Amino acid sequence: MTHPLFYSPEVTGATAQQAVALDPAASGHAVRSQRLDVGDQVLISDGLGTLAEGVLEDANPQHATIRIQTVTVAQSHKIQVNLVQALAKGDRDLLAAEMATEIGVDSVIPWQARRSIVRFRPERLQKTLAKWEAKLKAAAQQARRPYIPTLGEPVVAEDIAALHSPQDRNYVIVLHEDGDENLAHVVESLPDVKTLHLVVGPEGGVSPEELDAVIAAGGSAVRIGSNVMRASTAGPVAVAILNQLFNRW
Repeated sequence: MTHPLFYSPEVTGATAQQAVALDPAASGHAVRSQRLDVGDQVLISDGLGTLAEGVLEDANPQHATIRIQTVTVAQSHKIQVNLVQALAKGDRDLLAAEMATEIGVDSVIPWQARRSIVRFRPERLQKTLAKWEAKLKAAAQQARRPYIPTLGEPVVAEDIAALHSPQDRNYVIVLHEDGDENLAHVVESLPDVKTLHLVVGPEGGVSPEELDAVIAAGGSAVRIGSNVMRASTAGPVAVAILNQLFNRW
């Protein structure tokens, strides 16, 4: 069984035999929620690629400490996958981001599409983004990931087209039920890819204006499978396909 994972910025640059402290929230989760005690093996990461294994040395629920035994630094994927997830009702957008994180997405951008029922409220934007960040961190922790996906700045409507910049090796792919291209064929034909932006629409789908803007910029519209998927499903499925294509598992 894999040891439980916790995050701490103190792991960056840490070495074997060094003691690393958890913040009060992580300490309480480890000691009170997971019932860990002195001598239990754990994993600890900075969320930026460093992953250490160690033993719980002090089970203080406010200031737990871990004695590091081994340290490894994971390399980021050569091809980055970014999920541009439309806001959706019933927290389906957050569910998509969580599942994509568990599967291995590298970053997530919230998107207020034309047909999104849920809208960004300026007075609550920072609170909303903090909720997204917390969900990504929790999902990464559950999946024992040394990398926490980055949460990008929100985009609105046709602004998604600006993410397509082949000169910077960034490509936009819209997952669309009327797409006439195959995801695998499209990505395998792209030269020297740095980032693939997977765009997933809301319940009402991507609007013609948004799709036209992406196509005009040089992006693609693809369909995955013969079934029409929910806003919470399409993105994670596409991430899994790309993991397989590019040996990212």
